[in-house]
Amino acid sequence: MRDRFRRPEVPSWLGSMLLHAVALVALAVAMRYAPQRGTTAERSAEVGIALKHTDGQTEYFESETDAGEAEASSSDSLSPNELLAEVVSDTSVQDPSSLLPKAAAAIGPGTIQGDGPLLPGAAHGAPPGAGGLGGKATVNVFGTQGSGNKFVYVFDRSLSMEGSGRSPLEVAKAEMIASLDSLGDTHQFQIVYYNEAPLPFNPSGQPGRLAFATEQNKERARRFIGSVTASGRTEHEAALKLAIRMQPDVIFFLTDANDPQLTGAQLYKIQRQAGGIQINAVEFGFGPEQGGDNFLKKLARQNGGQYAYRDITKFAPRPQN
Repeated sequence: MRDRFRRPEVPSWLGSMLLHAVALVALAVAMRYAPQRGTTAERSAEVGIALKHTDGQTEYFESETDAGEAEASSSDSLSPNELLAEVVSDTSVQDPSSLLPKAAAAIGPGTIQGDGPLLPGAAHGAPPGAGGLGGKATVNVFGTQGSGNKFVYVFDRSLSMEGSGRSPLEVAKAEMIASLDSLGDTHQFQIVYYNEAPLPFNPSGQPGRLAFATEQNKERARRFIGSVTASGRTEHEAALKLAIRMQPDVIFFLTDANDPQLTGAQLYKIQRQAGGIQINAVEFGFGPEQGGDNFLKKLARQNGGQYAYRDITKFAPRPQN
């Protein structure tokens, strides 16, 4: 019975074969993972600090080199906008007001008015509304009013404007000069005296152009106004059309002539050509104003303007020298 359960013995030659087979397999594995001759694959030894991390129940080590490479990789993955935001967030912002000069002290008092840029006229204290900053001026002629930057005065100089006593022409001249004095040097103006033909003011040598209301041009205008005399008959339409072609904001039209009147067709053409230009009409009459709707009232009404009447018999006589 004892021989029956005896373990079989392994032959010695079989054991030797198994040992040699294991040795061959181990040698093959070692040769496969070993660096080949002639290559530059070499491992360099690095000395650093290894950091121990715990992630839950897992522990791992990280060297300073690995951490640096991870940080660089993270930076490389950021977009340019994200990098800029990161840089800006780490930069302290300096208050720019500390770098600016004190504007009021640097510029000085009285040189800036309002909110606009400094323009001619502001430095010498031009009054508000008189063009110190290129703003609109409000201009008056015998009670009619207009606001803007460009003005044309169309005044009758026909023979009937001579009159007797203190002539209507002289009164009209004084009113025009006072109106021009209210303009600042950034506003523009033109003067058209007329009888049967227009006579424009021409300071630049180029007729039909607006002039800036500088002191020099105002003085030239005074001389021109003083040289005008009353003569001839009256022709309204040509003078008005000349003024419209200059494209002002406001036209001041003054005449003493009830005849010849502008017809309805002429008034319509003037309104169409004016295209929104305000036209104020001043009538010089003999005696109290008559009722009714004459062409001057229609001219003003159709062009967004104002109408005024002046009785020439009420004009004060010329002062005696």
